[in-house]
Amino acid sequence: MSGWSDGYNADIAYTHGAYRELAPGYLSYVCLLNGIRPPRTDRPFRYCELGCGQGMTLNILAATHPQGRFTGIDFNPLHIAGARRMAEEAELSNVAFHERSFQQIAADGLPAEDAGDGFDIIALHGVYSWISPENRQAVVDILERMLKPGGLVYLSYNSQPGWAPLMPLQKLILAHAAANPGRSDRQFDAALGFLNRLSEAGAGYFAVNGAAGQHLGMMAGQDRRYLSHEYLNSHWEPLGHAQVAQDLARAKLGYAGSATIPQNFDDLAVRAELRAILAEIADPTLAQTVRDFAVNQVFRRDVFVRGLESMPPAETEAALRRLRFTLLVPREDASLAIPVPLGELRHDPSLGLPILDALAAGTPSLGEIAAMPEMARHDFGTLSRFLALLVSSNQAHPLVGAPEEGRAAAGRLNRVVARRMGLDESLFHLAAPVVGLGVAADSLDRLVLAGLLTGEWDSQPPDIQALDIQALGAFVAGTLEGFGRSVLAEDGSPVTGREAMRDRLAVVLPDLLNRKLPAWRRAGLL
Repeated sequence: MSGWSDGYNADIAYTHGAYRELAPGYLSYVCLLNGIRPPRTDRPFRYCELGCGQGMTLNILAATHPQGRFTGIDFNPLHIAGARRMAEEAELSNVAFHERSFQQIAADGLPAEDAGDGFDIIALHGVYSWISPENRQAVVDILERMLKPGGLVYLSYNSQPGWAPLMPLQKLILAHAAANPGRSDRQFDAALGFLNRLSEAGAGYFAVNGAAGQHLGMMAGQDRRYLSHEYLNSHWEPLGHAQVAQDLARAKLGYAGSATIPQNFDDLAVRAELRAILAEIADPTLAQTVRDFAVNQVFRRDVFVRGLESMPPAETEAALRRLRFTLLVPREDASLAIPVPLGELRHDPSLGLPILDALAAGTPSLGEIAAMPEMARHDFGTLSRFLALLVSSNQAHPLVGAPEEGRAAAGRLNRVVARRMGLDESLFHLAAPVVGLGVAADSLDRLVLAGLLTGEWDSQPPDIQALDIQALGAFVAGTLEGFGRSVLAEDGSPVTGREAMRDRLAVVLPDLLNRKLPAWRRAGLL
């Protein structure tokens, strides 16, 4: 590991992830659901991401929020160079990336054109529990110095008690890597193989700790870049909410709620017997800690506000009623069965089906949904919570009122990403200007989108009747062949070879496009 990395793994680049929890509209929505006043983002605002990695999230946010000014900080020059290159290719003028450590920023600040009079939102995803105590102190110094009153902080981190049984696993992975120098992804593979041998030989730790054995199996199929950054860090330390809240209190930050929406509803996250115990606890920080024990929390997505202000219930409801929503998935794929911490919540079809139909047909406000005749027997709280759970399950999202400038910038960025998708199969996210965040497209879908975005029809929304399915299929088949991938025949067997895959895709693509194009258009991807 390089000396400048301060114990953090920095010899290979991190993944190109994009995370909806960092999106201004999503964070504002979470605040409203919890009755907390969010910062204004419908006018010029400033946003900073500390530990921005490859900058995918920040570039998407900059493209879809032309009224915002975005700043990314990361100490890894490989990350910053790539993030800048993508922003330049997409001609994004409202985002800047700086190769600086947290301690440098805490001491020296940022250029005035980036920091202005402070940030409205500062976000850290997967950073705080991976860095040294000194760097955590520097982060809080930055929040104290650079966050505006009323500003919001998003902070996600590995948490206690869920990680407790697995902490020895990380320490052994780190020790094995230290004893076997090499590139970090190869170090991780060697350590994982060693751990599997220990488990198979009946090591007592694995014998009495079933979660550790399951974790080994899960890691086998995960991206090595992610795993190397997750585990090969000297200061890796799962944290309790109370410690994080105490740290951030120095910057005058109060806890506003979880960006994992169902975690804000105790009846969806906590067993009834434990809810009775929670009801006895007056201290909110202790209540959060006990809640984490109740659900065996592994990862927290906390939202804090500087100058936490509770909104009057009537004002909160009025703000929620004004929000417009759209469906992000094909109507036939939308489900009334939504995963929550306690299992799966199945909604009443008389409630859910009319709402799904309305979201597929347009962009109704919550107030307009409440006024639908079919909703007469449902109270506003029930309607609002159903929409919130649709959002939590990535089936719907509030609109951000994308201006033409945002649509144009998102289109430029998406074409840059689409061109790279043909060369790099680690790219999965595109900018959705209607909802102001990145939308993931897996496997075949992303290559179809890449073909649509880089083909001769990219200047206007494609009409399936006018598409050359053979040409699109040839593009997808050629890309798959380059990646060493295949498509599936009707019986589930692999189809390989460019011509055979193109012929199979000519059968598959019309149905896929008929189902997916409306959803892609609703999100503004096309």
